[in-house]
Amino acid sequence: MRGTLENDTEGVCERIVTAVAALEDVDPAELPPLYEAVDPDALTAAFAETEGGTARSGRIEFPYAGYEVSVEFGEEVVVTVE
Repeated sequence: MRGTLENDTEGVCERIVTAVAALEDVDPAELPPLYEAVDPDALTAAFAETEGGTARSGRIEFPYAGYEVSVEFGEEVVVTVE
């Protein structure tokens, strides 16, 4: 199963949980807390704009609820759940 979402960094953690819930066909509240897999604050901060205002880019991968989650940041945020 695969889901890809393209959005900005605002709410990326919520989008991860929503994507996995959609793939599992369950309510997001039924999933384990995301913080058990990754620090949500660190994930959001990792690719926030720098103090100079430039955008960062990169990729973070981690397992969550039986899926491999990949978050790529650049011109847009792409969340892939496989």
